[in-house]
This record gives sequence, C-alpha cells and structure tokens, in this order.
Amino acid sequence: MLLTLEQEAKRQRLPMPSPERLEKVVDSMDALDKVVQEREDALRLLQTGQEKARPGAWRRDIFGRIIWHKFKQWPIPWYLNKRYNRKRFFAMPYVERFVRLRFEKYARTESRKKSLKKKKEKILQEKFPHLSEAQKSSLA
Repeated sequence: MLLTLEQEAKRQRLPMPSPERLEKVVDSMDALDKVVQEREDALRLLQTGQEKARPGAWRRDIFGRIIWHKFKQWPIPWYLNKRYNRKRFFAMPYVERFVRLRFEKYARTESRKKSLKKKKEKILQEKFPHLSEAQKSSLA
C-alpha cells in the first residue's frame, strides 16, 4: 500500500504524503490484515475443525526432539515414497540418554536463571529497603 502511494505521488508529480499519514496507513493496513486473518481462522475452524492453516502433528525426530510436522500431499502412497521414508519420525533407543542430558541441561539453565533473579531481587531489597516495605504495604 505504501509503495502504491509512493508510485502514485511520483506519477502525479505531487509531494509524498506526510510521515503521520504514512503511519496511519500502516496502522490501518495492519488492522485490516488482522481482521482478514481472524476471519480466515474462524472460517477454517468452522469448515475443517483445524486451528492451524496447514494440518500437522507432533512427532519425534531422529534426535529425540518433539517437532511439529506439517502434513503434505504426495502423489504416491507413503510406503512407496522414498523421500518421505527418509524422514525419520522416531528416535533410536540409544538417543534417550542424550534426550535426558538435553533436558537436564535445560533444567539447569532455568534454575540458574531463577536463582540469579532471586539474588538480584535480594540485592535490590537490601539496597532499597524503603521501596520493598512500601510495596508490601500496597499489596496487603
């Protein structure tokens, strides 16, 4: 839309609209896109019962991660399709150990973040005790 405005201004040899006007156009186009997207979602939900535009399923890849696999139509059955069969939607038993290690690593980083946040809050409370007391009284 903005490019169309710019081209039309060049064609008619008029000055380009002001930046405020361009911002209003951007906002209105975003609102229009949002309305169209909501309408498409509602229509799809009524017709197919699917929330997403392209149906799919949660599957486990060869590394043990759980991924969203988007379904795709193929001209031949899945058991004859070599390209589809090359995709491994399962993890071997020896991968479970690494899945557990990855989960432990994730849990460790999350706990570090939580403890760091608590430490920062404690330092701020020691630094500004009058603010923490005022906050406690406003909550009660």
